[in-house]
Amino acid sequence: MPSTTPPTVLHVVAHTHWDREWYHPAGRFRQRLVALVDELLDDTARSPFLLDGQAIAVEDYLAVRGERRDELASRLDDGSIEAGPWYVLGDELIAAGEVLVRNLLAGRRVLGELGARAMPVMYSPDAFGHPAALPEIAAGFGLGVIVLWRGYGGARVPAGDTVRWRSASGASALVVHLPPTGYDSGANLPVGADEARIRTRRILDMLVPRARTGALLLLNGADHHARQLHWREAVDAFAAEAAATVDMRVQVGSLASFALDVVSRATQASLPEVRGELRDSYGYAWALQGTFASRASQKRANALVTRALLRDAEPWAALARLQLGVNPGPVLRSAWRTLLTCHPHDTLCGCSVDDVARAMDVRLADAAVQADGVREDAIAALLEAGREQAAGANDLDHPVTDATSPAEHRPSVGRPVLVIRNSLARRRGGVAECTIDSWLADVNVGPGSAPPSGVRDAPDVHLAGGILLQRMGGTVADRRIESPRDYPRNFRIRQERVLAWVPPMDGHALRVIPVLEGTHVGGSEAAEGAPVPVRVVDRAIDNGLLRVTIVDGRVELSAAARESQWAIPTAIAFEDVGDRGDLYTHSRFGRPVTLERCRRATVVHAGPLRATLRTKWMFRIPSRRDDRLVQSHGRSTGGAHDLDVRLSLDAGSPALRVHVRGRNIATDHRLRIRFATGVTHAHVLADAAFGPVEREPLVVPPADRMAETPPRTAPLHRYVTLAGSDGGCTIVSDGLAEVEAADDGAAVLITLVRAVGELSRNDLPERPGHAGWPVPTPGAQCIGEFEASFAIVPHRDRQPPSVAEIDALAAELLSPLAGGTMFVAGTPEVADLGGVTLEGDQLACTTLAPADDDGWIVARCVNLSDAPATGRWRFAVPVHEARLARLDEQPLSPLIIEHNAVAVTVAPRAVLTLLVR
Repeated sequence: MPSTTPPTVLHVVAHTHWDREWYHPAGRFRQRLVALVDELLDDTARSPFLLDGQAIAVEDYLAVRGERRDELASRLDDGSIEAGPWYVLGDELIAAGEVLVRNLLAGRRVLGELGARAMPVMYSPDAFGHPAALPEIAAGFGLGVIVLWRGYGGARVPAGDTVRWRSASGASALVVHLPPTGYDSGANLPVGADEARIRTRRILDMLVPRARTGALLLLNGADHHARQLHWREAVDAFAAEAAATVDMRVQVGSLASFALDVVSRATQASLPEVRGELRDSYGYAWALQGTFASRASQKRANALVTRALLRDAEPWAALARLQLGVNPGPVLRSAWRTLLTCHPHDTLCGCSVDDVARAMDVRLADAAVQADGVREDAIAALLEAGREQAAGANDLDHPVTDATSPAEHRPSVGRPVLVIRNSLARRRGGVAECTIDSWLADVNVGPGSAPPSGVRDAPDVHLAGGILLQRMGGTVADRRIESPRDYPRNFRIRQERVLAWVPPMDGHALRVIPVLEGTHVGGSEAAEGAPVPVRVVDRAIDNGLLRVTIVDGRVELSAAARESQWAIPTAIAFEDVGDRGDLYTHSRFGRPVTLERCRRATVVHAGPLRATLRTKWMFRIPSRRDDRLVQSHGRSTGGAHDLDVRLSLDAGSPALRVHVRGRNIATDHRLRIRFATGVTHAHVLADAAFGPVEREPLVVPPADRMAETPPRTAPLHRYVTLAGSDGGCTIVSDGLAEVEAADDGAAVLITLVRAVGELSRNDLPERPGHAGWPVPTPGAQCIGEFEASFAIVPHRDRQPPSVAEIDALAAELLSPLAGGTMFVAGTPEVADLGGVTLEGDQLACTTLAPADDDGWIVARCVNLSDAPATGRWRFAVPVHEARLARLDEQPLSPLIIEHNAVAVTVAPRAVLTLLVR
C-alpha cells in the first residue's frame, strides 16, 4: 500500500456524468436533464449533488425551466448542487490553451450570472487525456485540485490516488486520480446487507491500497443517472460495512468538501510528482487516443473557427475597446459560446451519432459568421467608417431610393481602400493575401429593381504608394453594405484576388491603402524591402531559398543555393489502408496502398510573389465489403480517387505550402499524407496548449496492451518538428488533428480522412469491448469533399531555429497578412491605424482580447524558452493603467507604463497575463 497516512475518511459524492450529446442529440438529453434537476430542486433536504463539472447543464435546464431560476441559483449558491468550473466538459488535447481558458471563463460567467461560484476543483472525469499545461491553467483559476481518470494510470506512473502534477513553468496542482472503474465506481450501491457486504469489500479493495492522503473519494452515479433510489439507505449500508472492515469514517458530502480535506492532508503526505502530457492509461483504463482523426474535416473546421476568433476577431475588438471605448464583449462572448458547444469531448472528438455531427456543422458555421461579424464591426469602428459612412455620409440626410434615377445621381458607395490587417502581435511585412473590390453598378431590391443599367466595365486598379501586386484572378459578385439606420446598399463588384508586398507594419495594426483606378506606370517606389522574385523554370519553382521540382512524377524539395547540397527526393506521398475500426479506435486491415508519383504538373501562378504548381494524383483506394470476413489480406476496389495538390513558394519564405483537395468515395479506410523530412534519429517537438512538448515513443508491455493497444498516432495542434543531428524539419497543419512521426524521424504522416461506419464495435483486436453504444454512423464514412493546407519548413542551411522561431513562423504561415476592401467617404491617404506589438525574442502572444471586466483588455504571452525572458508590450495609442493578472483575469500588482509600453519579465515556460486600459 502506497499510503503514508491511514485512510480515515471516505467521501461519498452523489453525481451524474452528463454528456450533453452523444448517442442522442442534445435536445433529447436535455429532456432527461430537466427531469433530473427538477427532482434535485424538489429535494427539501437539499442533499449534496454534483451536476458534473460543467455549467452548460445549468444553461440547458434554465432554457426549459426558467421559472425555477431562483431555486437553482439558491442551491448553487449554498453548494448543495455543484456545477462548473468548465462551461463544457470538453476535449483537452485538441483544444488550444486559450480555448481551455475561454471554456473556464464561460463557465464562471454562467454561474456568476446566478450569483454563484464554481466549485474549486478542476473536474475532468472523462476527457481522453490531458495537456501538459493543465496545472498552469488550473493555477491561473485558483483551482488547486484536478480530478481526472483517463490518460493517467498503470505501471509507468507512481502508484496511488494522489500525486502532484507540475507544468513546465513550475506551476502545480494536486491530482486526484479516479480508480480503474472511473466515475461510476460507486454507482447503484446496494441496500441489502449481503449485497452491500460484497460490493463494499470490492470497492475498498480497489480504493484503500491506492490511498496516499487518507482522504478517499467514491462517486455515486454514472452517465445520465439521476440520484439512485433509496440512496441514503444504500450509503448507510455501505458505511456500516466499511466501518466493520477497516478503520474509517464514511461521509456524504460535496466534491468541494472532499477537495478541502485532500488539500489539508496533502501537506502532511509525501506525494510523488509527475510532469508532461497525460496520454497513457494503458493497462489501467481505456485512453481512447484514436479519436483525433474521427470526422477529421470537422476538427479542421473547428481549428479554422478558433483561429478566426483568437487571431482575427478578438484583437480588433480589443483595439476598438482600448481606442474608442466601445464594448464588443457581449457579441464576442456569444460567438465563443457557440463554438464551445462544439467542444464536449464526445462532440469534438467525433465519437457521437450522426445527428450530433450535423448539429456541430451548423454551430461551427454560425460561430464562423459571428467571428467575421465581430472583426468587420471592430475594423469599421477603428476606421471611423461606421455603417452610416460606408453607406455614403454625404447622402444620409437625403437618400435616393428611386431605382430609375440616373446612376450618377444615386448615392456613392464611397472610395475604395484596401485595409491590410496584421493579426499577429509581431511587427512584420511581406506577402499579403488580399481582395480588391471595384464598383460596377448599384443593384437595388424591391419594386423597380430591374437589371441595373449603365454597368461599367471593370477598371484597372493599383494601390497608392506603388505597392507591388501579383494578380491571382477575379470574379464578378454582389456585395452589400449595411447601416444600422438605413436600408442596405447592394452593388455589383469585380472582386480581384491579389498578392501585395507590404513593408513592415506593427503588430495588430491596420494599413489603409487607397485603391486607384487606371494602369500604374511608376515603379521605383515599390523597392522598399522588395523581395527576390519567385521564378518558374520548366516544372520547377524557386524562391532563392527553396526549390521544388517534379522529377519523374515525384516532388523533390531541395535548397535553391547550389552550395547547400541537400535534397528530399520524395517530399510528398500518400498512404491508404483499410480501417475496420469505430469512432474511438483505428483498426488496420489489408495491405497499405502507397502513391509517390503524381500524374501531371502544371504552373498556375508564375510569380513574382507566389509561384504555384498544380499536381494531379490518382490511385485506387480499396474498401472492404464485410469486415467480419476479411482476413487482413487484400481488399475489394473502392474506385479511382483524384487528388489536387498545389505546391506554392512565396517570395522570401522558407516554407513550401501544400494545399490538398480531394473527394472521398470509399468506405472503411484511412487516407494519410506523408511528408518526408530528410531527418534521421530525430526527436519530436509537438505544438500543444501554451507551448510545445517533446514526445517520445510510448513503450507499453504486452500485459498492458491486452485491453487497449496504444496507437502510433498523437494529437496535432499547429505544427510538429523533427530535429536530429543532421538537421530538422517542421510540418505545419491548418487544423487536422492526428499525426504520426516515423520512428526514425524520416517522415511525418497526417490523417486526411478516416472513414468508419460505427460509433462503437466490441470485436476489435486493438480494443475488445464497446467504448460507446453500438450505433451505425454512416455519416462518419466522410463521403464527399475534403481539403487541408500544410507547410514544409526544412531547417538545414542555418543554425537550428529556437522553439520561439518555429512557433513564430507557424503563426505567420497560418495567419498571413490579409486585406479586404472597404468603401469610405472623403479622400483617404495611406495610413497605419491601431497597433499592439509584443517585443521579445522568446515570447509568443497567445491572446489580445477584451476582458470580461468592461474597460480592460487582456494581453497574454508565453515564454517558450527554458530561461527567464524579457520583453515589452508596445501600444500605438495611449494607455493609462496596466496590471499583472491571473488567467482568470483577477488583477494583481500594477505595472509601470513608459511611453505607452509595458516591460515584462516572464519565468521559463510560464504564461503571463496583463490587464491594460
